[in-house]
Formats: sequence, structure tokens, C-alpha cells
Amino acid sequence: MKQTITDTYNIAWFKLAECVSRGEKERALGVYRLLAHSLNDDALAAQLKGDILLTFNVQEALERYEEAATLYIRSNRINKATYVYEHLLTLQPHNKTYRSHIQQLQAQLRAPSTATV
Repeated sequence: MKQTITDTYNIAWFKLAECVSRGEKERALGVYRLLAHSLNDDALAAQLKGDILLTFNVQEALERYEEAATLYIRSNRINKATYVYEHLLTLQPHNKTYRSHIQQLQAQLRAPSTATV
């Protein structure tokens, strides 16, 4: 049973890649919606949707990346949030907000941990 689920999951990723490579935006988004339910990670799902939309030059991609970064921060995955903002900055190099977020997140990463063992 578990092998069947894994196979279906792998096929969904393959199908998504195939739709994107063929330029089939609506089909890719349809496959994405199905695949997103199996991810169990809202931040990753938002980032993936941003990747798909960016491929099709849809402005909404930036919003999905911002959503992903926010969700990564909420789940204390600061490295991933930083990477997403760095990607956003490559897309909009003059965006001061993205630059500011990166600086704040990097400061958090450099701060000594307050947790005790």
C-alpha cells in the first residue's frame, strides 16, 4: 500500500514537470492543487506555486513567494525564509523591503541561541 502512495506521489511530480515544460499553465496549476494536498507543508506549497507561476511570467508569483517566506518564518525555518527573500531580490534587485527582510533574518541567524541543553 505504501509503495502505491509513493508511486502516485512520484507520478504527480513528474506530471507537474511535464505540464510546465510543455507550457500548459492551467494543467500545471491543476496538478499543483492535487500535489499540494500531499505536501503537508503550506510554506513549501506556496513556494512551489510561486515557482510554477514564475515559469509562466505571472506577477502573482511574487505574492506566493512572500507568502512562503512568511510561513517559513512562522514555523521558525529562518534559513528557508532567507533563501526565498534572496530569490525575490534576484527577481526585483532594487526592492528595499526584500533587502531589509534578508538583513533582519540574517541577524536572527547570527544571534546566539537562547535555548539551553
